[in-house]
Amino acid sequence: KNNFANGRHHQDFLKNISDEVKNNSRAPFVRNFQENYEGGELPLYALVEIFSFGTLSKFYKNLNNIDKKNISLQFGVGYTFLESWIESLSYVRNICAHYGRLYNAKIPKTPILYKEYKEKGIGNNRIFASLICLKHIYDNDLKWNDFVDDLNKLISQYDGVNISTMGFSDNWIEILKK
Repeated sequence: KNNFANGRHHQDFLKNISDEVKNNSRAPFVRNFQENYEGGELPLYALVEIFSFGTLSKFYKNLNNIDKKNISLQFGVGYTFLESWIESLSYVRNICAHYGRLYNAKIPKTPILYKEYKEKGIGNNRIFASLICLKHIYDNDLKWNDFVDDLNKLISQYDGVNISTMGFSDNWIEILKK
């Protein structure tokens, strides 16, 4: 409880985790902990396996700032940026998971972008902003450039796609490539 900023949110989180453990009780790693370890409680590294993206976002958001800072250092970003990115990406993930539309959609859970992007006229309420966040999270991931190439091929297949309605700039490939 002392590791979290809001005690009520922490209680809600514990209830959510309890429900997730019950829902995943047939998973081999969950059964293993319940059957073979005293108390049967899953350690955090195992619990994260059953977190939804939304649960992960809420978990991070309610951590004390010092813990947020330590985690965000692993990604080379400030904790306020990472917090907004995770929340925004969770929202986008839910749109995708429920077959929602991202084309020409305004994203209400906006990520905080670096000043360099704002200076280039890039807004934070379209899907392109989410891609910028992912670029920074996937820093040094060689597969990222492959993803950007695949995205370019996909967009090129459709003549009627107006990428500006998704927040893309003319030099979007250059911005997203590492």
